[in-house]
Amino acid sequence: MEFTRRTTIFSAIASAFSGLLPKAARASEGDIRHILPTVTSNSMGLSVSLGAPQAALTLTLDDREIVGQQMDTLGRFWSFKASDLSADTDYTLQLVGEKGSLGASWPLKTFPEATSLPEKFRLLAFTCAGGADGFGVPGRQFFKPHAFRQKMFDDALAENPDAALAIGDHIYWDLRGGNMPAVGRRSWVIKLLAGWYLKFRYGAFDRSQPLLGTDNEAVLTTVGDEQIADLYGTRFRSTPIFFISDDHDYFENDDAEEDLVTFPPNAFSAAAFKAVADLYYPSLPDGPSDETSRAFGVLKYGQLFEGVLFDCAGHMSLGEDAVLVPHSVESWISERALQSGAAHFAYIPSHPMGWTAGKWREWYPDVVAPEGYEGVVMNELMAGETVGALTTKAQKYLWQKGWWEQHQRLLASLAAREGSRFMLSGDIHAQGAVRIQESGNLDLVDQPVTSLLVGPVSTSDATWPSSARGIAAGTPEGLNVETLLPTREINGLTMLTFTPTVASARMMSCGGYDRSLEEDGRVQRVDEVVLT
Repeated sequence: MEFTRRTTIFSAIASAFSGLLPKAARASEGDIRHILPTVTSNSMGLSVSLGAPQAALTLTLDDREIVGQQMDTLGRFWSFKASDLSADTDYTLQLVGEKGSLGASWPLKTFPEATSLPEKFRLLAFTCAGGADGFGVPGRQFFKPHAFRQKMFDDALAENPDAALAIGDHIYWDLRGGNMPAVGRRSWVIKLLAGWYLKFRYGAFDRSQPLLGTDNEAVLTTVGDEQIADLYGTRFRSTPIFFISDDHDYFENDDAEEDLVTFPPNAFSAAAFKAVADLYYPSLPDGPSDETSRAFGVLKYGQLFEGVLFDCAGHMSLGEDAVLVPHSVESWISERALQSGAAHFAYIPSHPMGWTAGKWREWYPDVVAPEGYEGVVMNELMAGETVGALTTKAQKYLWQKGWWEQHQRLLASLAAREGSRFMLSGDIHAQGAVRIQESGNLDLVDQPVTSLLVGPVSTSDATWPSSARGIAAGTPEGLNVETLLPTREINGLTMLTFTPTVASARMMSCGGYDRSLEEDGRVQRVDEVVLT
């Protein structure tokens, strides 16, 4: 081979940006690439992808046959829904393709009868698992390698949880209103080279075309295969997992700048979110309507536990009546809190109550600003060095007072519930636990509400709040909290255990902040938090 100046430059770029390269397609269990299930007491939903297309795919469930619904153009992605099942029952599942069985059979169990009181429920929770495998640019890594994340998953699954929660940000591919991620937008050299390389390896979207049935489909599935199918594989096939969406799942960060406001999502962002969700993971059960089953639902385990799951990005609004979830959904959430007969009840929003990182789409007005500054501030993500501290004296650009007012109503309805109640959430790339005692004019000292940041999975050098925004997450100015576990920028997971009388959380730290420590995702530290 004759080496030219052009090939030398290409080799240098390829070497520098090797962290951007998607790994080769990996199939597990024969031709099965991934399986993600959700269950209730009487139903199952599964999302499956294959290494090679099939003209038809069937799921046998004991002696029943469920015909798969093809979700893509080629026949690689299939969805299954089974209803009228028996509660608390182990079923044996098997995928059958054109030429017979695909992979081995596996077990999946329905949840207990809705009116029963089980002795125990164990729930695994985590956030921010998305991001390309080891994605980075020279000197900085945005997301941990899959091997790190999968070690976290495998160790947690070895404890046999009854279900899992993936709270938001399953995809990181922020388009900033364009066709490709704006990597390195503060450096024209990195932006040019990374942009060229991303387009070469993944392709670019055409916003004038549908997501499926056009060239966009190949771009979408290249991103989704790497960030979801290859990450999860089939390891969760016997563990029901509930996916709650947040801002990055709409292929945007929640940015509000003079020339770009990314939410509410435009038509392309909403379509990209729906396409990924339909291809890769089941919808949420028992929500307020079938039309919003991708955003709102319920995880109910008999009368032992009930969690209301809600997306705080995809249905938000601006203006005089601004909210992060629609008023009708807010009413539904509050009614569940007051009417649920479960021993333990939780709000599980995609964006947390109890913390601020100065982001735009927060419940809180806090923003990062220089000391004494009282003007309008825009905190652009990864905008370089940020000088200042969290404050409410400066004005957060385009922040909506209605978001705070909805926060107060939701918090009040949860606090008014008798018995065990708390919140689980993610998004802020940290782990911690607080007990909210005051929130604005809400006095909760006699009825405090515990809130947990369950811990991120994929965060690396460039995506911790202190790196991406110049400041670590902290307590909003309008809140008074008791710290149960100091907020730390670490990767981690939370294993919750519920009995009829006790709710507790094992918050597992897996490190990953400093790559020089060469951590591999195993648990470094465990903290116990009692929720009731």
